[in-house]
Amino acid sequence: MEYMPDYGLIGRRIKERRLALKLTQETLAEAAEISIQHMSKIENGHTKLSLPCLIALANALQTTVDHLLMDSMGASKPDVIRDAESIFADCTPSEVFVLTQTVNALKQSLRVRGLSDK
Repeated sequence: MEYMPDYGLIGRRIKERRLALKLTQETLAEAAEISIQHMSKIENGHTKLSLPCLIALANALQTTVDHLLMDSMGASKPDVIRDAESIFADCTPSEVFVLTQTVNALKQSLRVRGLSDK
């Protein structure tokens, strides 16, 4: 089975990050060395983008390719929950408390900085 990325989701993620950084499409396009028209098509999900283009955009947006792709990579929430369970499996109650508080503080910080999905 062939996997097709959801270019609409990738484009929305790029636009969200651009807006969070208060960049114009023109500024981002220049930084990534692509045309403004191509930038617009990418954000609107009307074109495919190459790996070099995706990397250039991630660098210009000061983020990772993983962050830009995370909505369209097909990772399921149960996989993430299973990973978290394996991390917490051998923790003491005190460690679970500290880790939970740390994750909650990090989540709040991401939201304040406009780096989360919410």
